[in-house]
Amino acid sequence: MSDFPFLTSTIEPGDAVAGFSCGIHPLDEYFSRHAISNEAAGIGRTYVFRRRNEDDPSLPVILGYYTLSMALAETAKVAQVIEGKLPKYPMPVALLGRLAIDKRAQGRRYGELLLLDALKRILDASMILGCTGIIVDAKDESAERFYTRYGFVTITRDQWPRRQFLPIATVRTAFEERETL
Repeated sequence: MSDFPFLTSTIEPGDAVAGFSCGIHPLDEYFSRHAISNEAAGIGRTYVFRRRNEDDPSLPVILGYYTLSMALAETAKVAQVIEGKLPKYPMPVALLGRLAIDKRAQGRRYGELLLLDALKRILDASMILGCTGIIVDAKDESAERFYTRYGFVTITRDQWPRRQFLPIATVRTAFEERETL
């Protein structure tokens, strides 16, 4: 795979999480109250996108973040998206649990950059771990539209009203095509 430049690094105890606000309370609360402790406990990885020295100094130090962990997806739920013979038991997936951009940094396509960063990390992990795709639980209709633009397909509306799935094969193809440009 290509030398995709990661834009993020894992959250650290000294990071200024208290000033972050994306405008969606559950995402803000998770980041300020749980991200660092969950990172330390190995529950999930939180990657932060920090302002670089050459960036606009009026921007916050932490521009955005996302979280990754592993999960299982019911085969019946993802069968509409993955072609071929599938097992009858749950399949391993990566969970993109949260993705948020600080309100002061929104409108700069940072969400897209963070999503690409997350997809590349997941793709790299899929080379050593079983991973059939990526699950995301969009927080609202706007987030659902955002993920749909990048190929995610809504797979259920029962337990999780906006659960979406993207096959890892789709991610692999996209990064391979990017290399040939």
